[in-house]
Amino acid sequence: MNCELRKVVFGMVMAFACVIDVRADAVVATVPTEEYAGSIAIDSITNKIYVSDEFYQANGIPTYMVTVINGATDSTTNVSVSNAIKLMAVNPATDKIYAVNYANYVTIINGANNDTATVSVVSDPMADPVAIVVNPVTNKIYVANESGGFVTVINGANNDTATVGTDFQPVAIAVNQLTNKIYVVNGEGNNVFVIDGATNDIATVSVGSSPLAIAVNPVTNKIYVANNGSSNVTVINGVTNDTATVSVGPDPYPGTGPGPNAIVANPVTNKIYVANLNSNNVVVIDGATNGTTTVSVGSSPLAIAVNPVTNKIYVANSGSNSVTVIDGANNGATTVGAGTYPCAIALNSITNKIYVLNSESSNVTVIDGTLTTAVRSVPSQPKTSCVIGYSGILAVYSLNGRQIMKLPFAASATKESVLGSVGKIPATGVYKYCFLRDRKVMDEGSFLVR
Repeated sequence: MNCELRKVVFGMVMAFACVIDVRADAVVATVPTEEYAGSIAIDSITNKIYVSDEFYQANGIPTYMVTVINGATDSTTNVSVSNAIKLMAVNPATDKIYAVNYANYVTIINGANNDTATVSVVSDPMADPVAIVVNPVTNKIYVANESGGFVTVINGANNDTATVGTDFQPVAIAVNQLTNKIYVVNGEGNNVFVIDGATNDIATVSVGSSPLAIAVNPVTNKIYVANNGSSNVTVINGVTNDTATVSVGPDPYPGTGPGPNAIVANPVTNKIYVANLNSNNVVVIDGATNGTTTVSVGSSPLAIAVNPVTNKIYVANSGSNSVTVIDGANNGATTVGAGTYPCAIALNSITNKIYVLNSESSNVTVIDGTLTTAVRSVPSQPKTSCVIGYSGILAVYSLNGRQIMKLPFAASATKESVLGSVGKIPATGVYKYCFLRDRKVMDEGSFLVR
């Protein structure tokens, strides 16, 4: 490990810290939501995160809402909706949020003032909308209705709707903004319907068995379909609709299959990442050659996201309550703790913040992708120090008052040893600290990292 020495000053206590000379990821906040949070979406331009919530009041009447998280402050605002939300998508060009609910209509939230409007997906109560995607270039929104067997197209300019396709069961949907093609995965028909966004004409492409997820690389005009039943990925050429097949690994247990259930593409590196639920790994596909590499992750990976700016991939492990961070440059993996049953990820590549929805602990884990890890802090010279004498919490803050981290300490610890054990701090700058007992400030000061 290559380390550089950085001078760290705790008040008048001088020390040296060995700091890894790469960027690392760390949890910087946990934002509470209401009960039964089910989906998450982000507007990178406004730096707002939207979480669908449902909770029950004391009188037993269910209340439904969307929690809006301010990415700059982590403060929240609630927007009431009339039914439980299944999934959401954002149009960053218009600052509109489209929330699909169980009553088969879409609630449209105006991101500027949180006003709402509704658009009916279809009058058929059995339509069962299961997926949504936005094309910000054309301002069209596409809702896939599984049981109804069609796609509802919403015109974002006037909320008018059109219906495309019949006699198929869509389970996932994606769009190539450059070609204005929409790709709809037919779970039972083992194919993908390609909708021409200009005409709504449809072409059909055969894929593997029980396809579940889809990703698009708009740069190469390749579309990647994760086939859960046949344990492979179908690669569709967006120009010709010709296909190729890439295996994503052997069965971890007889008859189970690796379980590819989530997929994402990095258009900058031309790498595709497939999360295998049963194998507890991610298969990396080289888009140029279709060659593969396997990276071990946590238990039951359920969602995956990529930051093309930093070339980091984030995997939500629902079984181990963690997030695996994969370095796209070398496939090195680290683990960050999350809440209970992380099931979805939203990522802001502008702020380099990652938001992990934990459905069973009713909160969102906020990961900062810009923090650097301090491995150890060793005093530069011997000194005499007394024990603290009480147990509590060390809180570290940036100068603008934002909390960076918390560390518990025992009564038998010394002040220098507690400050020296700070494990994750931004690379440079001045930071404040407080020794807290029962939420009361017992001691405070500042330290410098330079």
